[in-house]
Amino acid sequence: MKTSNELPPMISNPLPGKEPAGSFEALDVRGQEGLLAPRVAALGKALARASQLQARMQFGFSQTEWQVVRLLADFQPVSIRKLASLAMVDAAQISRAIGVLTRNGLVERGTSARDSRRADLRLSPLGMETAVTLRQLSRQRNERLLDGYSPERITGLFEMLEVLTARAMREEMDIAEGEASRET
Repeated sequence: MKTSNELPPMISNPLPGKEPAGSFEALDVRGQEGLLAPRVAALGKALARASQLQARMQFGFSQTEWQVVRLLADFQPVSIRKLASLAMVDAAQISRAIGVLTRNGLVERGTSARDSRRADLRLSPLGMETAVTLRQLSRQRNERLLDGYSPERITGLFEMLEVLTARAMREEMDIAEGEASRET
């Protein structure tokens, strides 16, 4: 086990001209213990994969089609551009998914009241029924995951997640503002 302040030869010092603060092992750069982001990301990915797999098996949805149905249930009517932004997916992928969902009778295209050149998308009655089923399946999965925890612990978990989300968003804005001020 290495105990000096030297970094292993294959890893360069990320701060040239500065010595590392402590030993490589003390920095715990190889482990994820105590780090919030990897744990929350792993949970989020596992939950999303389970939802996507169930949507694919039950409805034949691709990941993007699943996202479109979920998002339209909450944000309709909406444009393809807005859906792409909400899903953090390329507009071309959203457009292809909309084509499939429209052919299957789940999505309807209308004309925007504000801009007649823009299409507004919404779920058809069948699409809304499908979205409700997806939401019910999510709630059932949620109940299975939280089974065995007291209502107080669950409430505490959700409160903590809200606070951590707000702090992370604030930190993101602070970093962006700092970056913007350095550019000017």
